[in-house]
Amino acid sequence: MMMATEQTLAELNQRIESALKGLAEANDEQRELLLAQLTDELDAREVALKGLMTTELGQNPEWLQEQLKLTQFLTIQANQHLADQRMRLGGYRKGRKQVQTYQQIEAGRG
Repeated sequence: MMMATEQTLAELNQRIESALKGLAEANDEQRELLLAQLTDELDAREVALKGLMTTELGQNPEWLQEQLKLTQFLTIQANQHLADQRMRLGGYRKGRKQVQTYQQIEAGRG
C-alpha cells in the first residue's frame, strides 16, 4: 500500500470532482462507468485520509475542518448522482414492465 500524501489526496480530489462533473453530461453507459470510477476514487480518498490522520496534518484543526467540509460536499454531490441514477433505472424498469404487460395482452394472456 502506498503512503498517503497531501499530493495523493489532492489528485484524488481532482479525479473525484472530474467524475462528478462528467456525470452531469454523461449518457447512460458513460454514467455507469463514471459511477464505478467515482466509487473507487471515494474509497481511495477515504484510505488516504485515514493515512494522513496519523501525520502532523491529522493534528491540524483547520486542515481537519477543511477535509470534513470537502467530504460532506462530495458526499452530497455523489448521493445526488446516485439518486438520479436510481430514478433513471426505476423509470426504465417501470417502462419495461408496462411493455411486458401490453405484450401479454396482445398475446391473449393478459
